[in-house]
Amino acid sequence: MNYPIFSAIVNQMEVRLARRAINIDQFRVWNEDKINATGLEIGVNMANRSNHVQRLVINLDWDKFREASLARQLPGMEKHPLLKEKVFNRKNLRPYLDVETIWYFDEQVLYRKLKSLVGNRRMEAASHWMEYINAELKRVLTKENLITRWHMEIEGDIDGRYVTDMSLISYLQYPLDSFQALNDIHGYLEKNIQLILQRTDVIMKIASKTLEKAA
Repeated sequence: MNYPIFSAIVNQMEVRLARRAINIDQFRVWNEDKINATGLEIGVNMANRSNHVQRLVINLDWDKFREASLARQLPGMEKHPLLKEKVFNRKNLRPYLDVETIWYFDEQVLYRKLKSLVGNRRMEAASHWMEYINAELKRVLTKENLITRWHMEIEGDIDGRYVTDMSLISYLQYPLDSFQALNDIHGYLEKNIQLILQRTDVIMKIASKTLEKAA
């Protein structure tokens, strides 16, 4: 096993998320040996909680270099398999976990409120909705160092162009270089996942609040 630390993190994540009242419909670990990387994809169905945000996806990315760095740091990890391989032992590398969070919006709920779908009205309304959401996020989450961007796809029909796959993406890094025990890391990550869920509640409220304005 190349990732015993990350595997322990994944196992604890699964146990702790199971205690929460959220509808997890995807919990997938992936490995890509060609780039010495691994990760966890967590999918949460939001249909029962929101009419505007359909789905939440949390991606945790890791690799062998950071696994070895964290193994050198934690007591009792002297026999970690990656510590025997010089290529992965870069002493100046900090062990941090890359976290990508994606909120998938239901653009159809916006289109159903429009009086006309002719021309680029759907396109314009979706753009306005994203602008209003951005403005509210900046106002409400002023204390958070949250880097976000929008992803959308554009299609067309006989009535004009419209936005599909409208999703808001944020990127964060969780530094793990200050920990000396795996249990402390589990608690730290659980706290941060809770923050993501709390942020999701805020985004759902903002989406509902700004919908009428965009339509």
